[in-house]
Amino acid sequence: MTRTRVNSALIRRINTGRLFHIIRQNPGISQQRLSIQSGIDPATISIIITNLETTGIVRRTTDAPTGRAGRPTVALNIDARAGFLAGIGIEPDAIRVTLATIDGMACADVTVAGSTEPEAAALAAHEGVAAALRSVKAGRGALLGVGIALPGLVSLEGRVVFAPNLGWRDLDIAAMLARHLKCPIRLENDVKAAAIAEHLFGASRDITDFVYIMGRSGIGGGLYMMGEVYRGPHGLAGEIGHMKMVPGGRACGCGARGCLEAYVSERAILAELAAKGHQARDVAGILRGFEQGDAIVGAVLGEAGYYLGLGLANLINIVSPRRIVLGGSLARLAPCLLPAAMDSLHANALAAIMRDVELVVSVLGDDAAPMGGVALALHQFLDDPPIKLGRGRDHGAGPPE
Repeated sequence: MTRTRVNSALIRRINTGRLFHIIRQNPGISQQRLSIQSGIDPATISIIITNLETTGIVRRTTDAPTGRAGRPTVALNIDARAGFLAGIGIEPDAIRVTLATIDGMACADVTVAGSTEPEAAALAAHEGVAAALRSVKAGRGALLGVGIALPGLVSLEGRVVFAPNLGWRDLDIAAMLARHLKCPIRLENDVKAAAIAEHLFGASRDITDFVYIMGRSGIGGGLYMMGEVYRGPHGLAGEIGHMKMVPGGRACGCGARGCLEAYVSERAILAELAAKGHQARDVAGILRGFEQGDAIVGAVLGEAGYYLGLGLANLINIVSPRRIVLGGSLARLAPCLLPAAMDSLHANALAAIMRDVELVVSVLGDDAAPMGGVALALHQFLDDPPIKLGRGRDHGAGPPE
């Protein structure tokens, strides 16, 4: 009889990440309460917390004596002084960098011009990170990890398979950026990354099954199922924006026709408005036209809302998530899109499934992609933290190279 071997290192890594996030979400929690909430035995918790304290990730504080009998209470907190994580959201026209402490608290935000030329985009991202570090008076040594979120297909190995709106194929953009930033870098599809951020930092912290849909230049989806993002065997699952809504319909950036993205994305809505002679150039212009009762804007948004609702109905019938979260431009346009979307949704979703599904707007708003990058960097950091962090680290050792 063959015994099943237990991967103790993997279990320890999973438990470490679990305890880290409980402490992060419950500052000042006691070790006893941590054991109750996590279900991990006290001896294992003691070992993990000691390791986290030694590496400067967790800080213990003891309550001042009260004169009462019993041991003083020891509170556990994530030590934000350990260093910084950078989240990079890449779009064709702009690259946004959010700098956060290791507990996920954003402390700097920088936007630089984007580029569809890979080397130029990598250099611009590096300059954005450098500017963010300078804004908090931190040096290169303070940067513990970087996460990149971009609109496109990303393999399990972290390579860009195809990013139609950027024009990139089979590209290792993380390696290009690594030549400038000497720290761990993790790359992911922007909406999958945003789904992780929604679970770690957003309103879906206690939801283990939800679908995250984000719009901007395109429409992307993140299937957060059973407590993690579902990537499929090659890492490419979740391309909600390329569901076929209209056979032989509008051309999509992916090269096909009739995709949801071609009807519901910010770019598609603006293109349709322009084709009808409207002057809106961004989401603010769309919202302004809607608020003013512009008939052209109303008609275009009505059509987009119809297809959004139809796409959501297909998702609900197939996946049956507890929640659907709208992010990015879909979150901003929700007041304009949802009236038509809800009619279409209820007309096409199975009622028995639909009644248990909640439709919400993400609180992350336009921060979804860069905060998704922060979430990726945090995952990378927890998977392989440096040996020693904390106040002894030279956080002022000059700007990044």
